[in-house]
Amino acid sequence: MRKIMVIGLGLTASVPLWSGGSAVAQVIDTYFPPAGSAAGDLAQEPAQIRAMGEYAPLGKRFGPFQINADGGEAIGYDTNVDKILGGKSSAVINTQANLSAVARWGKRDVLHGNIGVDDVRYPSRSIQNRTNWTANIGGVHDFGHDTVGASYTHLSLVQMPTDMGALVLSRPVPYQVDDIRLSYTATTHGRISFIPQGGIQRYHFSFFPPSEFQPTQSYRDRVIITQGVTTQYELRQDSHALLVVQGMQIRYQNQLENAPSRDSNGFSVMAGYDFGLHGPIRFRGVVGYQTRRYRATAFGVINSPIAEAELKWLPTRLTTVTASVRHGIDDGAFENIVGYTFTGARVGITHNYRRNIVFSAYGQMQRANYPATPAFVENTVLYQGRNRQSFYGGGVGAEWLINRHLRLSANYDFSSQSTIGSGRFPVHRFLIKVQFTL
Repeated sequence: MRKIMVIGLGLTASVPLWSGGSAVAQVIDTYFPPAGSAAGDLAQEPAQIRAMGEYAPLGKRFGPFQINADGGEAIGYDTNVDKILGGKSSAVINTQANLSAVARWGKRDVLHGNIGVDDVRYPSRSIQNRTNWTANIGGVHDFGHDTVGASYTHLSLVQMPTDMGALVLSRPVPYQVDDIRLSYTATTHGRISFIPQGGIQRYHFSFFPPSEFQPTQSYRDRVIITQGVTTQYELRQDSHALLVVQGMQIRYQNQLENAPSRDSNGFSVMAGYDFGLHGPIRFRGVVGYQTRRYRATAFGVINSPIAEAELKWLPTRLTTVTASVRHGIDDGAFENIVGYTFTGARVGITHNYRRNIVFSAYGQMQRANYPATPAFVENTVLYQGRNRQSFYGGGVGAEWLINRHLRLSANYDFSSQSTIGSGRFPVHRFLIKVQFTL
């Protein structure tokens, strides 16, 4: 890993399964590079190197530009496409495509961009058809000792009832996110780097007009402003410690009539550690404390520990095990709940049965704890007692890398969700996919 690091160069191109519908990348992916991304992982494993060399797509290079593209078509069956109690079943047709480009000039300047689309169609339940797409552009300039980075990301997504903190509606809730981030890395002559960074996110739910099937969501339009400073200390070449101090301001654009303001100010302090860029074990983690104070005293203050960790273990040359956990504060979609605490965990394993045949499996759980609504709504339709939403799931998959440009995969996923006072409902999903890469 380079001694200097740029923070917040873009959002993930898709929403993780356990993110609660939020478009924000996980904390550890913001302050550490993703596990397994560092050059040198498995550098001493000839079997892995041969597999990557023979089956990894090469893309196309035009001068300083490296172009990569892929597209895939999947068909299958989903037993509950509505993702609610008593939901309908349907066949599934899923089309995906991605295009990315990276340009490098010397060792100091990098410009990158990507665009991706994910379209899902249900022939027997067209009301659930949806299309997500994302686009990102960013750049890095290295002054030799300091580095500046900037990015802009646009996401057009949908929120499902199975997302933590989501509304239980009969159809997906579309929304858009615009994200701008800027960071500056100042490296001292020693092992310490100081990284001030800031960002603005705009969530836009009112872009889509209300209908008889979906009420207005304009009260969820908001702008999130973040600013902070990260201090990073290089313990050795493959391990780093950091301290993050961050502030956050959330401002809603359309306040609910006759309801107190949902605006809030937040503050968090986190310490983190990253080690194992080489070898069979890698660990990344941050832990700290965060607080969120609402402008309206009726909503009070939410205080919670914040923690994220990810462990990657390579027990053999062909097997990888990953485990991750997350806990913190997230935003609710309900009129009467402005924030809640979220906990999630996930374990996954992949095994190269042969150089070009990969098996995988995972299991995950999520839990959201919602506080009771304020006293002023106790005798209204907005009243809700303290509640808890739980979700668990898992799946298995197999992938056949036919050559550099073609691969075939099959996946089965299972999930189940419930809240206090409601029964669980299972969801089974089967997909077979063919993917083409440049």
